[in-house]
Amino acid sequence: MTGLHDFKVAKGYSAETSGGILTMMHPQNAREFIKEAMDKYGQTTWIVGHVTKGSKKAQLRDDVGVMQVSESFLRD
Repeated sequence: MTGLHDFKVAKGYSAETSGGILTMMHPQNAREFIKEAMDKYGQTTWIVGHVTKGSKKAQLRDDVGVMQVSESFLRD
């Protein structure tokens, strides 16, 4: 990927979130969280993965993409 510094984001080794928040919650709560973030703050949020039983290692799918977010309720 071009434009990424060597933070190993695409390989899943970086905690770099560029100011975003990555959180885990029960799937039943996710839709309400997404709705509240939009209704209360005008902030778009995404479900980016799910937890499964396995080897206790993170995996990125081959079709993973990096998305540039240009708008946030936190920006002036």
